[in-house]
Amino acid sequence: MVEQTDERKQRTVALMGLVGEIGDLHSMMKKLLLQRDNPSFRTELREEFGDVLWYLTSLASLYKIPLQEIAEANAEKAESLYTAGGVIVFDEGYPADERLPRKFVVNFYEKPLDRGVYVKISVNDVVIGDALTDNAHEDDGYRYHDVFHLAYAAILGWSPVTRSLLKRKRKSNSKIDEVEDGARAAIIEEAVSILIFNQAQERGFYTDASSIDIALLKTIRRMVNGLEVKACTAKQWQKAIHQGYAAFSALKEGNGGDVVVDLDLQTIHVRPSSNGNAA
Repeated sequence: MVEQTDERKQRTVALMGLVGEIGDLHSMMKKLLLQRDNPSFRTELREEFGDVLWYLTSLASLYKIPLQEIAEANAEKAESLYTAGGVIVFDEGYPADERLPRKFVVNFYEKPLDRGVYVKISVNDVVIGDALTDNAHEDDGYRYHDVFHLAYAAILGWSPVTRSLLKRKRKSNSKIDEVEDGARAAIIEEAVSILIFNQAQERGFYTDASSIDIALLKTIRRMVNGLEVKACTAKQWQKAIHQGYAAFSALKEGNGGDVVVDLDLQTIHVRPSSNGNAA
C-alpha cells in the first residue's frame, strides 16, 4: 500500500518526512505533559504513529527491506540482548578430562617481588598458569585478572583461557580444539577482558550492573561473533562482568583468596584462603 501511495519514491523525501513526523510526535508528547486531560490524545497519537510508520515503510521499501524482516530481526536481537538465558554446556558429550569441572576452587596468592608483588593461582595445591604482575606503572590489580576468565567459565560456560589453564581443551575434536579452544579464541577472550578492564574505573568498577550498558555488551558480542559463546545472551555477559569484578575487588582487597566457581549455579565468589599459600 505504501509503495502505491508514495508518488515521489525518493530517499531524501522519505527521510525528511520521517524526521518531521518524529518531531510532530515529540511535540505531541510534550503537549501531553502540559495538558494531562486531553480526551482526543489517543486518537491523535494513533494518527501520528501512522504517519511515522508510513514514512518508515517508504524508506525501507526504497532499500527493498520488508518491515516484517526488520521486525523479526529486531525481535531476535532484543531476545539475545535482554533475556536472562540459561545454563549452556558447550562441552557436553566430550570425555570427562576434556570438560570443564562443574564446580572447583582456585586459590589466588601473592608473592613479593623487589618492585612489587606477583600472583600465582593453584587448584588442589597444583600451580596452574604463569605468575602474573600488573605489567603497569601503577598498582591496578591486573595481576588478578584471571578471575575474569573464571567468571566467564562460571556464568557463560565458556573460556578458552580457563580450558587451557585447567588442561581441559577438547582435543578429541580437532576442529573444536583449533577454533574454539585454540590461540585465536583465547586472544579474543583476553581482548574482551582488557576492553572491559580499561573502562572499569570510569564505570565504578561495575559495582552497579547498570554501568555495563548495552553499547559495551554489543561490542563484546561483535568481538566473539563466530565462536560458540555467541549463544550466550548480553544479560549473561553482564552478569559475568558484574560477578567477575566483585570477585576481583575482593581478591585485591584481601591480597588473595579462594575463588569458588560453580558452572551449574552460574556463580563465582571469593572466600578467605583455606591453605597456607596466601600472603
